[in-house]
Amino acid sequence: MATDSPRRPSRCTGGVVVRPQAVTEQSYMESVVTFLQDVVPQAYSGTPVTEEKEKIVWVRFENADLNDTSRNLEFHEIHSTGNEPPLLIMIGYSDGMQVWSIPISGEAQELFSVRHGPIRAARILPAPQFGAQKCDNFAEKRPLLGVCKSTGSSGTSPPYCCVDLYSLRTGEMVKSIQFKTPIYDLHCNKRILVVVLQEKIAAFDSCTFTKKFFVTSCYPCPGPNMNPIALGSRWLAYAENKLIRCYRSRGGACGDNIQSYTATVISAAKTLKTGLTMVGKVVTQLTGTLPSGVTEDDVAIHSNSRRSPLVPGIITVIDTETVGEGQVRTSDACNVHFLQRMG
Repeated sequence: MATDSPRRPSRCTGGVVVRPQAVTEQSYMESVVTFLQDVVPQAYSGTPVTEEKEKIVWVRFENADLNDTSRNLEFHEIHSTGNEPPLLIMIGYSDGMQVWSIPISGEAQELFSVRHGPIRAARILPAPQFGAQKCDNFAEKRPLLGVCKSTGSSGTSPPYCCVDLYSLRTGEMVKSIQFKTPIYDLHCNKRILVVVLQEKIAAFDSCTFTKKFFVTSCYPCPGPNMNPIALGSRWLAYAENKLIRCYRSRGGACGDNIQSYTATVISAAKTLKTGLTMVGKVVTQLTGTLPSGVTEDDVAIHSNSRRSPLVPGIITVIDTETVGEGQVRTSDACNVHFLQRMG
């Protein structure tokens, strides 16, 4: 739900500190006085009182290296020293966003602020995990913030078709990734940055931000989440658009609409017959006559059923560390593949 917040200018490097204030509730008489001061003058003047406030569109907490207890030894003794990791809160406005750090003292410090149009998705990228054969190309710029806003850095891309990476250390933009279709969400871990598109997923290496793999078989969900996924430290789960029975995992939902072995054999026989029908159709086109036993209805039925219908409720899980580069196919990279619900 949208609410009001004081308007602040754009600052990529932050720096504003807001001290904590005690929560106070107005008495009945104070509420009446405030009402008279705010509303009555407007009734006589005919012009509403305008305040420098803007609508908050979305708010969420973020986990990053700054508040990661495994990377900060001073947070391991939380109960003895009173040191607790700060909260990182991201606030989205109608024309930009802010990132705030809120320690246990309550003094909120602004880490980042940008005002260049509405922002659909934003993530603070964790420090990448790399070995001896891989180096971090953006080590001096980290931590990085990935932002998908209505207008990209180039200014010529369609709305929400660009991911801009900003340095929270210097405030500059260090990388821009362009797409042809709108972006709906961003996910990341220490290995990859995942960009969620409609019916597609694109993964980029966290050290170089070069494309690592992509998925094109996502189920087109009606919303509110157009393409729901879940990314862990290693595994990636997403909604598949069809069930491939030979790769189906144990468990999951099953029922009367799941074909038995006999039904599968019958279906295969029908498919073979349909294929022979199409061969006859080719003969018809060459000779001008229909072969015996073949009707026009058979040809029409095959042409209408050539595309297999999309099936909702199919979940596929892949290992992002072992999956190969390029397009992900269920036959090559599937770890788990099951039907999670019926219908």
